Amino acid sequence: MEGHLSCPVQNPSPTRHPPLPADRRAELDGSPDRQDHAVQPPGMERDREGTKRGMLKMAKNVIPDNSSRSATRVCLVTPEFPPFQWGGLSRTVANVAIHLSRAGLQVDVAHMQVEDDPVVLLDENRKTETGAGATIHRLRIGREPVSRSGGSLWDCPHNLTLQMMYQSLEKLHLELDFRIFHSFFLYPVGYVTGLLAHRYGRRHVASIVGNDVKRYPFSPEKGFLCANALSNSDSVVGVSRDLVDMADALVPIKDRSRVIYNSVAVPSRAWKPNGVKGRFKIGFAGIFKYAKGVPYLMKATADLAKSGPAHLELLGHIRDSEAPVLDEMIRRAGVEGCFSLRSPVGHKMIFKWLRGLDVFALSSVTEGCPNILMEAMACGLPVVATKVGAVPDLVEDRKSGLLVPWGDAAALSRALAEIRSEPGLGVSLGRAARERMKLFSPARERKEWERLYGEILSP
Repeated sequence: MEGHLSCPVQNPSPTRHPPLPADRRAELDGSPDRQDHAVQPPGMERDREGTKRGMLKMAKNVIPDNSSRSATRVCLVTPEFPPFQWGGLSRTVANVAIHLSRAGLQVDVAHMQVEDDPVVLLDENRKTETGAGATIHRLRIGREPVSRSGGSLWDCPHNLTLQMMYQSLEKLHLELDFRIFHSFFLYPVGYVTGLLAHRYGRRHVASIVGNDVKRYPFSPEKGFLCANALSNSDSVVGVSRDLVDMADALVPIKDRSRVIYNSVAVPSRAWKPNGVKGRFKIGFAGIFKYAKGVPYLMKATADLAKSGPAHLELLGHIRDSEAPVLDEMIRRAGVEGCFSLRSPVGHKMIFKWLRGLDVFALSSVTEGCPNILMEAMACGLPVVATKVGAVPDLVEDRKSGLLVPWGDAAALSRALAEIRSEPGLGVSLGRAARERMKLFSPARERKEWERLYGEILSP
């Protein structure tokens, strides 16, 4: 079973470019140092201290002594990071930062924060702090006004924003001399990071998580930049096989790619049937966008309500621009009487919310490796989910959950009705799901990241 869950890869290709030019390194000499989810194949596990010693030994063999201070310095580049965001991407980056720090690497996070201010200066756009085992650099990036009419041949939306991202990251690199760049999300962060890493001869790990290969390839401009980010990478990490396959359709990357699933810690307290007669509460949490397939779940709930109790509770925040769309979705689906919207809860409270449900439903039409689904399974809640992204690897159909085709409200409704009519089935699925999630522990995700970086740092 574990062999099915892992995705091995060949070692990344060697560095393709020379080290920093002499004039660039001279700039560094006077710069003070700043001290401020995955299943592993059998036989590859080592204890944490052994892994740490092995990685540090490999790093010393690779980097000459006169560069030892930056030999294992890694820069994670991301558009999201806690506490400003707590979505799947930001949590993944935070987890990776913690894993790499515990493995003995010196970790910096470049958090690109784009804001509606055309006048942001490079000498005042950085705020540095510590957290998650890393030094975090909050980089304010200005967004220039975009005109939809007029303009010259040389005008292009967001070119100054992307240039500022690049220059902000370049200034950070010239101060700290990173050995490895690790970008999360191909556009715009992966594209900018890939350019910089390629120029300065540094390794680039590109993490793909969802829309960067599921949505952006259908935009000619973004699709090209995503392909460029993949081309400028030494290793590609996806949170599902599906994402790796899609990325490979853009640029051949199979020989330098792997899958590292997200992880979840199984809580001590498990879900139990609520026993409330005449109630069947369906839960969903996340951002209400096209990829999440919320209209299909609304249709399924409306259909389910015709034959018995059914109430859909959505946990999340609706932006003002999304409110009219949500209202139209509710009207078309006819769920006015069996729908409620609940404000987001803190991450520490998510398991309490899940235990108050009767079933969790994931209706996504595209996905990466959904954290909220893993959390629902970890607390023993029965789940119904669409066959997208990593979901078929997380959920064993009819053993640890029910799987249905994506974009099919009728199939969702039938699966939900089955759990409603057979309480014993829900209990059995939830118990198996809880056991299943023990395979996706944080310790195993950490070992997989350590394995990847050990290969990158080896001679």
